[in-house]
Order: sequence, then C-alpha cells, then structure tokens
Amino acid sequence: MAKNYTLFLDESETHDAQKHYFCIAGVIIADDDYSSVQNNVDALKRTIWNDLASPENVILHQMRISEAEKGRLDTRAYPEYNRFRSKSNRQKFYDEFKKIFVNNSITLVGGSLYTEDLMTFYACNSSGHNTNITDKYLVCLQLLLENYCHFLCTNNGLGKIIYETRETKGDEQLRNRFYHIKLMGSMFIDRTTMDKRLLGIDFVSKDSNNIGLQIADFIPNAFARDHAGFARQKPNIFSTLAYHRYDGNVGKQERFGVKYMP
Repeated sequence: MAKNYTLFLDESETHDAQKHYFCIAGVIIADDDYSSVQNNVDALKRTIWNDLASPENVILHQMRISEAEKGRLDTRAYPEYNRFRSKSNRQKFYDEFKKIFVNNSITLVGGSLYTEDLMTFYACNSSGHNTNITDKYLVCLQLLLENYCHFLCTNNGLGKIIYETRETKGDEQLRNRFYHIKLMGSMFIDRTTMDKRLLGIDFVSKDSNNIGLQIADFIPNAFARDHAGFARQKPNIFSTLAYHRYDGNVGKQERFGVKYMP
C-alpha cells in the first residue's frame, strides 16, 4: 500500500546590488509522522515562550527573528519576538529547532535560481528579443517537483503539496503551473508517473498555525543565501538543513535535494 506524504513549501528571494536569487523549498513529512512533528514543535514553543499562557499559539517566523537581531522588529505587532534581540535566545531557539529534524524523519527538496542569468539567457521571443519574462515559479517548481516525484517513487508514496498562501490570483497562477507540470511531466519524470504520484496542491495561511508551513518558513532563504554565496547569520541551522536534503538514495543531495540553477 502506498504511503501518503505532504510537501510543505515556502518561497524566498535574496539579493544584493547586483545579484538576485529566488528559491522555493520545503519539507516532506509522512502524514503518519505529522502528529509527532507537531508535538516537537509545540515542545519548542513551550521552551522558548515559557512565560506565555499559550505558547503553542505563537507562529514561527524566521524573518521576525532576523528583524529582532537587526533591531528592526515591530515590537508592538510582534512583542513575543523581542526576546531574540539576545544572541543567547537565538542560539537557544535554533538548538531546539534542530531537535525537530533529529527526532523525526523530515526530508528537504527545493529549487533555487539566479534570476539574472535566467533573464539574460532564456527570456526571448521568436524574433530573438529579450521581451518575454521566463517564469521563475515554473522553473523552480519543475526542479523540486521532479525530485519530489523521485522521492515518492523511491518510497512508494503519494504526495500532496501545501504552499503558504499569498493572494487569490497568485495562488491560482501557481496552481496552474503545478498542474501544467503534473500533466506534462519533466525532463526525467514522465507525465504518467507525475500524474500518479502527485495528488494536488492546497494553499494555507501560516497564521492558521500550520506546523509544516512554520518549519518550511526557515528553508528557502537559507538555501537562496547559500546559492548566492552570501554570509550566513549566526547562529543558524544551515548545516542541519543541508544534511536533511533528499539525496536520491545515491548520496547526491545537490542533485536531488535543493537544486541550484544555473
């Protein structure tokens, strides 16, 4: 009997004055394991926010931690994140966050691209002019869905996707891209396999306290920055995230985990 999995996805873009990198990435969790993961996340929240009456209701946001570190946090809107101005509290958080990966079977997949190269080399119309904007969402989805499908085939699984919602039009456009890939297949995965293994895509607000999306919130920016060669904030959990990338069962995490292009 096939096992059911869910891939929780988020997106991030990072840049400096000259380079822009875009990444969609997230975590694969077996549906049977979800309650265990949720218990671990709730335990983290109780440890970090032990002074709150209902710490389990805090929504995890990587950006809020970064804003607190840089002194840019809106403390009126997010007073629970003010404690991360302290490096020791940030270290404590990431130490606890690592335990979620150590104690559970969680696998990372994703796709990251250097958008300037994409525009320079591939954004052209039939007359050769650079007028068509190549779709960064479609490219990243192709990279990660191919490897998600590979994971599902290897584990005799069926998988759905939950993506953090943005706005209705954007969600619908992304849904169309997903079904385009599902029905057409990819370079290495045929459409019959895609159609069999991929069940569908749903869009959920992170503020609904979805545990999978809260974990996924910490994934794409880490890999976009690595792809760009930017310095990592300290403390961080990049080594833990990199270790848990899907490797295709052949030890090739760069190929089957979070794939960089170009």
